[in-house]
Parts: sequence; structure tokens; C-alpha cells
Amino acid sequence: MTEKERIQLKEKMEAKLLELDATIKELKEASKPQGLDNAVGRLSRMDYINNKAISESQIQKAESELNGLKRWLSIYDSPKFGKCSRCGNEININRLLLMPSSSRCIKCANL
Repeated sequence: MTEKERIQLKEKMEAKLLELDATIKELKEASKPQGLDNAVGRLSRMDYINNKAISESQIQKAESELNGLKRWLSIYDSPKFGKCSRCGNEININRLLLMPSSSRCIKCANL
């Protein structure tokens, strides 16, 4: 990986980090419990419960991706940056630009 690609990748990861942070905050706000003063019908309550479960699932996925990005950024200056966590080969730059939190090369990800 060239130095230019490393810098480009770091910028992409930092931008994605900010995006995920904002998304997580929005999802947490959307999944807050409803107060008793909000009178809703049975169907509306069921919709709320369903939407809350979906939001919580999205929060878990976003937090997992956020942790992956933080892990990559923590080893940015290390020789391990951009290397597959399984085989140690370099991860294709296009894969990392598309999925910045990827910790495995395409070959190991399919195993």
C-alpha cells in the first residue's frame, strides 16, 4: 500500500467514524422508551416495539463497525495496518475503501 493510499484510507475511516457516531446517536434516540403520557393504540404500540427491535439491531451492527474502524486507526502507524488478521497478507485497497472496517482479505473472509 502506498503512502497516498494509506492517507486516503485514513481519511475515509475517519469520515466513516463520524458518520457512524451520528447514526448511533440517532438510532439510540429513536429507540428510547415511550412515556405513559403518549396514548397510542395497540397497533401503534406494536409498530413501536418492532421499530425498537430493528433500531437496536442496527445499533449493534453500527457499533461493531465502529469498533473495527477504531481498531484500524489504533494501529495506523503499525506494520500490521492494512494486513489480514488471519493470513497476514495485505488487504486490497479497494476492499478497504469500500468496507473500511474489514479486518480480513477477501480470500480469508470467504472461509
